[in-house]
Amino acid sequence: MDLKVLSGIQRTKEFLGRSVKKQNPNIILELFRKNSNYKTFGIKDTSEISNEFIEKLLVKGYSWNTIDNCSDRGRAVDLNLLNPITGKLMIGSSSGTAINILYGLNTIGIGTDGGGSVLGPAIGLNLYSVLLSGIGIKGRSRKKSTDSIEFIPGIGVIAQNFSDLQETCEIFLTESQEKIEKCCVIDLHLEDCKKLSKSYEIDLLKISERPYKREDMITFLKDIFKSYKMFIYLEKDIEIEGIGDSVLGVMGKKASEIQKSSNKGFLKVLNMLNCSAITIPTGDIGSAIVIVVPKGEKYLKSLLEVAFILSEDKRAELYKEYFLNYPLKEIDNREFKNWREYD
Repeated sequence: MDLKVLSGIQRTKEFLGRSVKKQNPNIILELFRKNSNYKTFGIKDTSEISNEFIEKLLVKGYSWNTIDNCSDRGRAVDLNLLNPITGKLMIGSSSGTAINILYGLNTIGIGTDGGGSVLGPAIGLNLYSVLLSGIGIKGRSRKKSTDSIEFIPGIGVIAQNFSDLQETCEIFLTESQEKIEKCCVIDLHLEDCKKLSKSYEIDLLKISERPYKREDMITFLKDIFKSYKMFIYLEKDIEIEGIGDSVLGVMGKKASEIQKSSNKGFLKVLNMLNCSAITIPTGDIGSAIVIVVPKGEKYLKSLLEVAFILSEDKRAELYKEYFLNYPLKEIDNREFKNWREYD
């Protein structure tokens, strides 16, 4: 039993009405059931996540702790929650789910991603995440983006560390897997390329300017996947400047500039292309390595293998202590002061 898990459950009540909508009243009993793995999950407040998906987690020993608040109608920013790191509006729409992982309330968080709503919040909080659209793990409803692109939301997972993310992904591995030998890479650091080159053939792609409009991004990635089964790139400095929200962006030239300066990249279309993807935080705020594979269950193992190679945790120790280890910090409260120090 992990003390951090138990304390995270206890500290959840501090977040009720904020990032947490509801806590499972039987969570402690469920945590100690016969097949428990002593790990918890939170789930975004949406009907898009199927009972079948949740059942697979329960069968593997995970215990449900929270229903997580999210942005209004899938909006790309959450007007009710702040990013705990930057103090800006929190990236949506799986906003509460990401915050609850940041503070260690849950081991993993389950969200939905139409146009970056799992990957974006995770990157904005320097967390690990996966989008599982490519292996057919999707929501229930067909929707349309603000720029009129039809999609079905994908299901994704957010975690504090790669090992918990990997363990969750392995639940969905099938026997038939295809080894990917070659990767297309843009903007990756030299050190990461050296790590990859020991096991994979790497083609470095240089482009003068990345596409910005969703339609152009989709065309770009479709061309990539004609020649490659894996694409690796950097999402950098997202939501540090500007607000990446289409509802705002349609309100004139200035609003459009604000939206564009949020710097969101291909994460806006990965679900729309039915890709699977894993994000690895670089340590820089709002930045991550993103590993992408096209539709197909057979690519999941290669996706995990490459992600493992690049999974080194480069985040600052102060960040880890202040946020990730929040449940392990004593509550400074005069009324309940620990008097043992005077024994």
